[in-house]
Amino acid sequence: MPVETTETRSTNEVYTPFIESDANADDAVLRARMQEDGYLFFRGLAPADEVLAVRRDVLEFCREAGWLDPGSDLMEAVAAPGVGPFSEGHPDYMPVYRKVLKAPRFHDFPAHPALMAIAAKLLGTEPFVQPRRIGRITFPNHTVATTPPHQDHYYIRGSVETYSCWVPLGVCPMSLGGLAVWPGSRHKGYIEHTVHSPGAVGGCGVPVNEAEAVWHTSDFGLGDALFFHAYTIHKALPNLSGNRLRISTDNRYQRPKDDIDPGALKPHFNLELDN
Repeated sequence: MPVETTETRSTNEVYTPFIESDANADDAVLRARMQEDGYLFFRGLAPADEVLAVRRDVLEFCREAGWLDPGSDLMEAVAAPGVGPFSEGHPDYMPVYRKVLKAPRFHDFPAHPALMAIAAKLLGTEPFVQPRRIGRITFPNHTVATTPPHQDHYYIRGSVETYSCWVPLGVCPMSLGGLAVWPGSRHKGYIEHTVHSPGAVGGCGVPVNEAEAVWHTSDFGLGDALFFHAYTIHKALPNLSGNRLRISTDNRYQRPKDDIDPGALKPHFNLELDN
C-alpha cells in the first residue's frame, strides 16, 4: 500500500504526514515510538486558550514595533507592507525578541503540565526544562533565513537524551512554514554539521541526500506539539504564506542530573532580561 503523501502548493515538495501519537498512551509505548521514529506528534496537546494567550502577547510586541498591518486583526499576524524582513541577530529584531523572552506567559509555557507530562514519560522522571527558552518570529517569503536540516545536539550539546518540543503559537499550515523531521534519523548518531546556509541563523546543517531522505510533516492545529530526540534530523519549511508572520516556540527537556551545556542555562543569545 503506498504511503500517503501531502504536496506543498508552492514548492512541489512531497511530504508524508506525521505519525500521530496519543498523549494518554503508556510510557513504554511512547518511548518505543520515540526510539524507532525519533519523534512524537500530538494533536491538541496544549490548551488552545493558553496557546492563543501567548500568541497575543508576542503579537502585541510585534505591533508595537510596527511589524503588523494596522488594518488587520492582531491575531492574524499580517505583516505590514514594506517592513522587514527581520530575523535573529538583526538590530531591529533583537529588542522585540528580548521583550518576548521577558514575557511571563511565554516563559512559563514550556512548563505547562501537558508538555511536562510527555517529557516525563520519555525521560522516566520529573523533567528539567532548560532555562534557554526559544521563540521564533518568521517573516513571510524570507526564504534565505529558513533553518536547514540539522540535529539539535549540534547547538545544545549536553546530554544526548534531551528532547526538543516545537509548538507553533497558532494554527500553522505547511505554507506558513512548520517543521519537518526525518523519521529514524536518530539512529545515524551524531553527524558533523558541514553544510552552511547563508542567511539562516546558526546556518550549520548536515549533508542530506534528498534521494534518500524521507520527511514527515503536517499542518499544525492549535495546541499541536512535536517532540523529537537530539539526534533527529529536522528542518523548517519556508514561510510562503505571502503576508503572515509565523510565531513559534521550541524548548528542551532533560533529566535534572544529566549533563547540560552552560549556554543552555542562560537566556537565548545571552540577552539581558533583568531590567
